[in-house]
Amino acid sequence: MDMKRTLTHEWHNIRHLRAMRIYLDEEKCIGAWQCYEVCPVDCWTPNYDTRKVEFHGEDVCVACGACVLQCPEDAIELR
Repeated sequence: MDMKRTLTHEWHNIRHLRAMRIYLDEEKCIGAWQCYEVCPVDCWTPNYDTRKVEFHGEDVCVACGACVLQCPEDAIELR
């Protein structure tokens, strides 16, 4: 691929990822908190009362998918 084509392809990928959002199924969450531990931009907060997590990073989430991959119960989706 030439440089211009590569950059165009990457720009498309970035725009696609920026449009994706995190969805948490609170019913499936078991409080493993692995999403909280792996998030590079601190989008998650553990709730010690419910023993679950709360997603609060709508504005800072970079859609990296680390939380999705780490969740043992598939309670998190990136779509």
